[in-house]
Amino acid sequence: MQYIQYCSDYDALSDRASEYLITVIRDKPDATICLATGGTPLLTYRYFVEKINQRKIDIRQVTFVKLDEWVGIPLHSPATCEFFLQQHIVQPLGLRTEQLIGFQSENIDEKECERVTEIITNRGGLDLCVLGLGKNGHLGLNEPADALEPFCHISNLDEQTRQHDMLKTAGCSVTQGITLGLKDILNAKEILLLVAGEGKYDAVEKYMTATVTTAIPASFLWLHSNVNCLVDGSQYSGK
Repeated sequence: MQYIQYCSDYDALSDRASEYLITVIRDKPDATICLATGGTPLLTYRYFVEKINQRKIDIRQVTFVKLDEWVGIPLHSPATCEFFLQQHIVQPLGLRTEQLIGFQSENIDEKECERVTEIITNRGGLDLCVLGLGKNGHLGLNEPADALEPFCHISNLDEQTRQHDMLKTAGCSVTQGITLGLKDILNAKEILLLVAGEGKYDAVEKYMTATVTTAIPASFLWLHSNVNCLVDGSQYSGK
């Protein structure tokens, strides 16, 4: 079942999303939560951190998982997903090192996929996966293609993804990423999909048809039994 809610604007979407995250943690204090990065969830994470600190919510048992990572640039680069989560989640919340499960970004192979997948499995799987809808319809770095990889893998980036805003500070051309696969994502007990940001009209329109196609990897979320989709109604009206 997919529940689609149109929020009045990006601020309202972010506030609601942050409350959703907090509810998951209150219901399961040792939750394992997968986090997307980039512009779409940025304000959600800001509100989430503020509310955790203001309400003094205990998150010492929570584990966060990095959804994906760019391959070929050092983790300390401001362009990486690691840097993003360190800046917006890990450091503001004072998390311990072991509370973030993340991919390495350099000199990696499929063993890195196996390492991260095993850690997630040993924790009993993902309780929640927070996702954004890519401009080309990708989910994580599962890119549009004739066929899709079900499991965690190293992916070849679509040309549009190579122009991602996060990569503007990379200092080099990034052509690959490492990402949880669609089966990994669909195995999460709950999914929170955030639809916001410019330049996504085509992807949003195709996603909302509820037609499952490898041309829009995010469309596979229609196969999941518990997806909450929050849409910025100031940008995407739902008509």
